[in-house]
Amino acid sequence: MVVQTKLDIMHQMRQSGATLEEIGSRFGITREGARWLLAKHYGSTRIQGLLTTSELCRLAHCAYNYINKLKRRGVIQPTNVVGHGRMLWQLKTVAAITLYMDYHRCPICHQPLSSNRQVYCSWHCYHEAHRYKNWSEEARKQHHERVKRWLAKNPEKAKQIRQREQARQQAKRSLQLGCPVTTQPGESKGGVGGADCGASLRLC
Repeated sequence: MVVQTKLDIMHQMRQSGATLEEIGSRFGITREGARWLLAKHYGSTRIQGLLTTSELCRLAHCAYNYINKLKRRGVIQPTNVVGHGRMLWQLKTVAAITLYMDYHRCPICHQPLSSNRQVYCSWHCYHEAHRYKNWSEEARKQHHERVKRWLAKNPEKAKQIRQREQARQQAKRSLQLGCPVTTQPGESKGGVGGADCGASLRLC
């Protein structure tokens, strides 16, 4: 009768979230001894209705770090924290993670994000999103303001950049027309801003 009472207490402790080590230390047995007794008389040491973090990762098809990220963001919260920070979760947490992953999709290709991605599903979508043609109107307006401030602050550099771009466009047009590009002595084919900043292209 005494053994049965101890087993009931051990089972109640386990279902309340106590670790096997905590149960064993209370009754003067090892962790393995507590596990063996619970498995023999109750069939399992599993806490009914609750999942460990590893089980949650397996059911939700995501990584352990992804679970911690959702926890920090407040998307999910553990039902109980036992032992040395061991978290226990309800079964409905799996549905919450699945819903979150379905809702948060890549803004470029609109595919669901994997567990190790936060905004874009791949590097290709990341680079595609940062191209000017995909910028929002607000981002373009901010960019134009920054460019205007820089041009006003650096007029000489802006002039060199414009001259270099004009020389590059002229060289490109001449090559398309089949005209050779010629330079005067001391000039560089790289255009203004290269090794010889004062050089300029002479086209046919």
